[in-house]
Amino acid sequence: MDNFSEILNCTDCTKSSGCFKQLVPSELDFINHNKTQILYRKGENICKEKAYASSVLFIADGLVKLYLESPNNRHINLKVLKTSEYIGLSSIYGNDTFHYSAVALVDSTICMINKDSFRKIINDNGHFASNVIEWYCNTEKELFQRIKSIGHKQMHGRLADILLYLCNENLDQELLFSNLSRKDIADFVCISTESTVRLLTELKNDGVIDLVGKKIKILDKKHLMKISRTG
Repeated sequence: MDNFSEILNCTDCTKSSGCFKQLVPSELDFINHNKTQILYRKGENICKEKAYASSVLFIADGLVKLYLESPNNRHINLKVLKTSEYIGLSSIYGNDTFHYSAVALVDSTICMINKDSFRKIINDNGHFASNVIEWYCNTEKELFQRIKSIGHKQMHGRLADILLYLCNENLDQELLFSNLSRKDIADFVCISTESTVRLLTELKNDGVIDLVGKKIKILDKKHLMKISRTG
């Protein structure tokens, strides 16, 4: 990860999302004066499910895992967020708590933007609001697809879905897999770590994927997509 821990003015930020590019200088200055920038080290909790959400969290630099907690300490991993994505948007209107927990997979710089200030910019700038809504809708669609996969597919199909998701071009593969354990992958699929290791070995033996240390590489995407469809 780049050295991004120094406090930056929003107008000078080179890693802001497309949403922030819709803001005029006065709006960027307003956000700048209503944010706090924090560096979270790898493994630190960024937010916790059911905790009070006073801010919208923007990932200025880093990699973050979202997950749901359960009483038996078996997490359900939801999504990996990267630089220029948001945490806690649902708290802007009518929700005062986080609906999931988040942990830094690598050292991550997070901008905590006051919720009321974020809401004001949404109300004042329609282009910004439209881009935020588009990002939120795409994220929601992915989560619904994840729920459908968990609820209706067998283990092979669920694992195929997660591998297709984690191995997509939008994520830095080297960075991601060096910071994801086999248990993390198991918690995405909602099966045991032992079953995950066994299924990964089967896929490797069938020539569908390659395993080099912690890294996973898809060799036969067409076959993996077939497993996803029939799973």
